[in-house]
Amino acid sequence: MKLPSISWLAGTLLAALAGTAQAAAPAPLHTELTLTHVAADKWRADYVFAEPVTAVEWGARVGPYRQQAWRPLTPGVELVAHDGNEGMRSAAPLTRLSVEISAYDDITEGQYAPIDRFSDGGWDFYVGFLYGTPTQGGRERTMDAALHVNGLPGETVIPPSKPGTELTGYAYFGPVQPARMGNVNVIIDPKTPAWLREVLEQTTAKVSQFYEQAFQRKLIDAPLVAVAFVGLDGAPGTISIKGGVAGGGLAYRLQGAGLADDHPKKRSYFARLVAHEVAHLWQVNLTRGGIGDNDAWIHEGGAEAVMLEALRNTGIFTEEASDQYAQALLDECDRLQGDLTVYRGLYACGFKRFHGYAMAPVPLWRAMMAASEASGEVYSEPMIQAILKGAQTHQ
Repeated sequence: MKLPSISWLAGTLLAALAGTAQAAAPAPLHTELTLTHVAADKWRADYVFAEPVTAVEWGARVGPYRQQAWRPLTPGVELVAHDGNEGMRSAAPLTRLSVEISAYDDITEGQYAPIDRFSDGGWDFYVGFLYGTPTQGGRERTMDAALHVNGLPGETVIPPSKPGTELTGYAYFGPVQPARMGNVNVIIDPKTPAWLREVLEQTTAKVSQFYEQAFQRKLIDAPLVAVAFVGLDGAPGTISIKGGVAGGGLAYRLQGAGLADDHPKKRSYFARLVAHEVAHLWQVNLTRGGIGDNDAWIHEGGAEAVMLEALRNTGIFTEEASDQYAQALLDECDRLQGDLTVYRGLYACGFKRFHGYAMAPVPLWRAMMAASEASGEVYSEPMIQAILKGAQTHQ
């Protein structure tokens, strides 16, 4: 009898081990999470786990946010920081966990703002920091979260557009209903300077309508664009802008003395900002696939490319202004020597790549969205090249 080869045995063993590991992987742990606005400046997060857990790991520390603003309400539970991470540990297995969360105004660089405060008493609460990894005596489970959001009596409550089972995005609590602008819902802080409000409203309405027609797809959900205005404090001329796309919505936090006065350059800057960020809403407007963890130049440079198409076609930018900004990006990329690894290279050099493709940015992105949703694959350079090759073949 001929004995099987060593390579065959090794392959069979590896396959068996892989199958065992896959079978042993714990199923996601269903978790009911209710976020309730309990007082003017306090919330309560209540977790109900389908099975007992001994801890919830929150991941990397968000600066001092949790240490300063979070207080466990469940007896025997404490918030613990370890090796740059944070978690909540329980003295005994539990199926319910409650946490009180106070208003918090600080921001940790590179992180979402935990809570944005509006001048009229409204709030934007980032629910992504409520998502964690339940553990059962060291055995980790994926949190399969179902989110419920409750407000104070008579308060407008708007949950995140597409939180999914991995929570992300902002929940709004406040006194006003959003206004419909184009194809999105918008709440703008009442203290936002009049000129800036005008730019935000007009640009959002026009470019969102352009993207729906150009990409030939409606938004899956009704995303909320929320603009919190902190104030005109700071050194003369300074402008601070935080935020962007989170989940399926958009959150801005604006501040600085430089926002007090109207100026054409400021209007141009904010029109580009809005058109760029709304372009991201369409990039993630898929049932699966979309933006991945790598190749950030694709979605940043791609947003710059379609942004210019939107501003030009809606008349917000003249042809001359569009060409000038495009040339500025190309020159910037040349100065960066085409480096896609540096921050500004994602935008300028990413734009240069889309600018140089044989297919125009809008039909290319339309094809990328269709390909990503059909296959579940994230946007990538191989995907782009395949689309370009296919288009060339059919010419």
